[in-house]
Amino acid sequence: MRPFYWELFAKKLKEKIDRLGYVGFFSMQEAQEKNMRLATGRETNSLKEEVCLYWLVDESDGVIADAKFQAFGPIGLIAAAEIVSELVLRKNYDQASRISADLLDQHVRDRKDLPAFPKECAGYLNQVLSAVDRAVQHCLDIPFAVSYDTTPIEVDFGEIPGGIPGWEEFPHQQKIKIIEEVIDKEIRPYIELDAGGVQLIGLNQVNEVLISYQGSCTTCHSSTGSTLSAIQKILKSRVHPNLIVTPQ
Repeated sequence: MRPFYWELFAKKLKEKIDRLGYVGFFSMQEAQEKNMRLATGRETNSLKEEVCLYWLVDESDGVIADAKFQAFGPIGLIAAAEIVSELVLRKNYDQASRISADLLDQHVRDRKDLPAFPKECAGYLNQVLSAVDRAVQHCLDIPFAVSYDTTPIEVDFGEIPGGIPGWEEFPHQQKIKIIEEVIDKEIRPYIELDAGGVQLIGLNQVNEVLISYQGSCTTCHSSTGSTLSAIQKILKSRVHPNLIVTPQ
């Protein structure tokens, strides 16, 4: 029986629930046969609802080669476990440790401004992330590459034709606030997953958005390539097509 909040799930999330792809578990024997480490993370809440994550981790670089889960509880918990299993796949355990509840939700949103999970599922998202932390603890002695492929930033949404109505007439500080909100909600979570950071420096009079990178982004080649391109595409789509992004 589906819960009362089923209709509040995003369409993309419902589709994943209807076609679960990561349910199951790995045994120690399977891990040994594949020359992988078995890392598990189990978390039980006060209602005895339980989730257990199973990862096969490559001991040469800390990359999660395969992921499964078992969950005993409502749909919200099962859905959260499915999404986190999809997100950690082919990332190293350090990247997995940086996954947030906001990133889990963004991954299955139909619209970038509308949450995929209803508020009733907040506890289940946090429960699954606690299980991630427990699985990571089994991997801390494995070396992982400081330099790795960056997480692609989601840009699968349509443009606002002509940009936000009235954009050119907005006060400068209002423009800054809008740009910062888009960066904070739709860009920064993906960059932080890779131990990087991005800050808005300002906006000049020719619609040039000035940003600075922090952390791993300062030495990553994609910060001037695919990551920069994604940031610019998002701001053009969500704010105004004349915006140009320039890193400092």
